[in-house]
Amino acid sequence: MVFRVAALFRYPLKSAAGEQCESLRLDRLGVEGDRRWMVTTPTGSPITQREVPALAFIRTHLSEDGLLLSWKSRETSTVCVKRPGPDAADLNVTIWGDTVSLRLADHEATEWLSDRLGQDARLAFMSDETERSVNPRYGKPDDRTALTDGYPLHLIGSGSMADLNSRLDVPVHVNRFRPNIYVECPEAFAEDQWQRVRIGNCGFRVVKPCPRCSVTTVDPDTANRDKEPLLTLSRYRKRDGGVMFGQNVIHDGPGEIKLGDHVEVVSRRDAPVA
Repeated sequence: MVFRVAALFRYPLKSAAGEQCESLRLDRLGVEGDRRWMVTTPTGSPITQREVPALAFIRTHLSEDGLLLSWKSRETSTVCVKRPGPDAADLNVTIWGDTVSLRLADHEATEWLSDRLGQDARLAFMSDETERSVNPRYGKPDDRTALTDGYPLHLIGSGSMADLNSRLDVPVHVNRFRPNIYVECPEAFAEDQWQRVRIGNCGFRVVKPCPRCSVTTVDPDTANRDKEPLLTLSRYRKRDGGVMFGQNVIHDGPGEIKLGDHVEVVSRRDAPVA
């Protein structure tokens, strides 16, 4: 069965606003430039929208030598951050049980972030030399990811979003769930049964459902937190591992996918992965 790519997203700075893209290039860690940067405390604890919803106001844009950060829009306060080199200070950061050594950005980025978030914050970068493995229960020994919550890519079908929004008093946009790949697929939760898909000339393994957290309750336009859509999802998508929505995906190798590409379901599983 064949569907198509309805939207593509990249998130250069973990937990900040994403970029909607016409195409995505894939490297060994996932989407090129995706979640290579993150905000931390001075001691290396991650800062995300779970703790600081105002991160939703930070807009990001990859530049040739680093990252452009802006507050709410590019017409307001901005700062250009160069990618830290090998001589930059290091900071050990623990993310979902993995401790990785990240390079710290310059003092200007620290001041800009701290002023806007209202707390002492650091901007850290994951260099190409850093290794972070995927959970071996679901991945292969050589599978790698960046500063994601565990897997290189995330996929959601449009039928699943339509089903959720039909149950909500106020519909939400798919950006609440921060997918990389949004597939036009009329059947709700069809992706639960997908095992392997091909998009353009790239192969992907659909390895496990994605448990949702409180970040989905933050309105990306206002940074206000509510109970929805997590409350409604918990009534019909709760499993042993949490409230599930969307699928974690691992790519077979480098390549490129584009808006409008066909999504071919190569194989399905008999039952959803736990």
